[in-house]
Amino acid sequence: MKKIFYSILLSGMMVLSACDALDLSPEDYYGSNDFWNQKSQVEMFMTGIHADLRDKYQMPVTLGEFRSEILISDVTSMGEGVYGPPMTNNLLTKDNTGVDDWYEVYPNIMHINLFIRNVDKEIDYMTGMEKSFYLGQAYGLRAYYYFYLYRTFGGVPLETEPKVTEGSIDITQLYKARSTPEETLEFIKEDINKSEAFFNESDKKMSDQYEWSYYATELLKAKIYMWSAKVTTGLPDDDIAGDHIATLTAVDPNNSDLLTAKKALLNLVNQQFELLPNFADLWTPEGKKNKEIIFALCFNKNELTNWGANWFYNVALFTNATDLDGNKYGPDPLKLLTAGPLRYEYKVPFIEIYDKEDTRLDATFFQYMFEGKTRGACWKKLMGHTDGGTHYYDSDVPVYRYADVLLMLAECENGLGAPDKCAAYINEVRKRAYGDKFEQHKYIAGDYADNEWAILQERDKEFVGEGSRWFDLLRLRDSNGKPFVFSVKAHYGSSLPILTEDKAYMMLWPVNVEVLNGDPEIKQTPGMNNSEII
Repeated sequence: MKKIFYSILLSGMMVLSACDALDLSPEDYYGSNDFWNQKSQVEMFMTGIHADLRDKYQMPVTLGEFRSEILISDVTSMGEGVYGPPMTNNLLTKDNTGVDDWYEVYPNIMHINLFIRNVDKEIDYMTGMEKSFYLGQAYGLRAYYYFYLYRTFGGVPLETEPKVTEGSIDITQLYKARSTPEETLEFIKEDINKSEAFFNESDKKMSDQYEWSYYATELLKAKIYMWSAKVTTGLPDDDIAGDHIATLTAVDPNNSDLLTAKKALLNLVNQQFELLPNFADLWTPEGKKNKEIIFALCFNKNELTNWGANWFYNVALFTNATDLDGNKYGPDPLKLLTAGPLRYEYKVPFIEIYDKEDTRLDATFFQYMFEGKTRGACWKKLMGHTDGGTHYYDSDVPVYRYADVLLMLAECENGLGAPDKCAAYINEVRKRAYGDKFEQHKYIAGDYADNEWAILQERDKEFVGEGSRWFDLLRLRDSNGKPFVFSVKAHYGSSLPILTEDKAYMMLWPVNVEVLNGDPEIKQTPGMNNSEII
């Protein structure tokens, strides 16, 4: 952990007013007792915690989609080299880990730890409801980070104290081993339940869609407990103490994890959230903070833009392109003005899973033939907008939206043995996708495996580019009871599965060597050492 704490020590805590400015500067010594004595300081620090999260806006796609084998991993349709390997081609090794230093989220966690240390105690400068609201946010956000770490690495070091803010540092006291997967998951459950309890003692309406809220906590809680029900974390048959074993082995109306997830999800139904009638409206400038968004990261042309330009055609090269029927496009049909090089592009076999009558196809992808021979597509969800002769990639990045609630409820009902309810939730999403063509695309409930496959395909089409598919492949199961990551049919356009069962250890990610060298207590993810094939 030594390198982690050095980075925390050097980074300092930054603050900003929520989605108004990114002119960030160190505010004070936040470990000082002189700082934590006003409500405005607590608010400012929490705003800084949200700024930390926005800085990690690429994390959901990097950790939750890159490895799902739907992105091109060599050269794009325009002949430009891609970003993403070794993640997008699943060639991770102990020497080529894709991401470094636990995705560098421990500094963010330490900021939350410092907040909790100074607010989760007797204070006289806030009301009880105000204090509970901010602690609901803090525990929810810490659970959010640790849940990403858990799904990515399994057991991880569990840091709950802001050690480096407390005077002199003995580096050896900062060493910390990885907790077991079971210990890590139990800690995450404790945090999310604390978040829920604090929110229940607060005014739940205090936050908007750009802040962590009670509703974000409920959706995250559902994700955590569903993962607990369905995903074993640890190698199959390795008999290592501390692995988490999935609690759902077959359809079970009494599975406590799924029942807990369902209860949390139902707390989001009949609230202020609903599906927008038109899927495309989610991604327009006017669609910011719409009724489907539960939690989003705010981007604004005047303060911060995102990585949208990497997903679009190179305007300078886009001169000999046509639509798929051979009709010539103009030089810049999307009016991007400047974009590219195209660094991320979805594979054609993935795009072909959409029906032509599915309105999500054209709302999600701009398709073309390049120079009359290569079919390509740009992912459009983060297209931003043009203003005053300049194009800004300032689309908000959704973290949670209501469509996820519906498809997770479908998954819960499937595991609990209610296939007709499962189909009904799937169809709520399909109605929006197909509009007046819905009846011919209505889903009819099948057996457990059929429904799992239908949920996976619906999630693929609905959430592409939002960081869902890799985790879906690990959680949803085929007719053999195996995660779809081992199923050929979930690897579109291929005759091989994404992972073979002898590579089950690759469901988790390796830890980079700098982390291992910096802390003798940290051990490599099981199976990732050449000498440690378990």
